[in-house]
Amino acid sequence: MIGQERRQQFLLRWFAEGHCHLIACQQYEFSPPDSTLELAGFHVDVHDVTSLELCMTPGISGGNARASLAERLIA
Repeated sequence: MIGQERRQQFLLRWFAEGHCHLIACQQYEFSPPDSTLELAGFHVDVHDVTSLELCMTPGISGGNARASLAERLIA
């Protein structure tokens, strides 16, 4: 699937005290060779976090698309 157009989605959320809190749910269109990378940054005020979840769907239409996370920073 590398080098082919695709739509990717990611979901980022945090959990605290048994509740789920959405940070972002976004979709991106990739049309190689010009768009093969997407950068996103979020600043969120959270408290009592028990877990952080990132779900990536690299090819919403199906197939064998791949996605990777090159870097994460949690402070």
